[in-house]
Amino acid sequence: MTLSVVAALAAPQRLEAVTPEVVADSRRVLGRALAESRRSAGVTQERLALLVRRSRSSIANVEVGRQVAPREFWMACDVAVGCEGALLAAWGRTDALARRLREQKKEAQIRRLLAQPPPGCVCRELHRLLAESGWSS
Repeated sequence: MTLSVVAALAAPQRLEAVTPEVVADSRRVLGRALAESRRSAGVTQERLALLVRRSRSSIANVEVGRQVAPREFWMACDVAVGCEGALLAAWGRTDALARRLREQKKEAQIRRLLAQPPPGCVCRELHRLLAESGWSS
């Protein structure tokens, strides 16, 4: 790999910050889409629960954004209410937001750890002692 390729790969990419509220809003919108699609198809929560092998309360909780459901659930709902992939695509966008939020939390944790001096770091300790002694770098 050439140096320019490595530099291009290492170039910082600005990703939008995602908040827990953005993820929660996205889940609520996704749930509303499921509820509207289900009603449009003339399917009750009970019937959908049977079709996708979940409880009626799980369907209700997903529809208001209180419960997170896996990809397979959204695939089954898509087929059950005839959305032709629209619910699954919307779930994919919501899932991407949730993954980005988790990544941001990990990145923040790593930044906090890297900001702390390593225990027993001679260089930092020497720099501190020199600075206290009036030496400048």
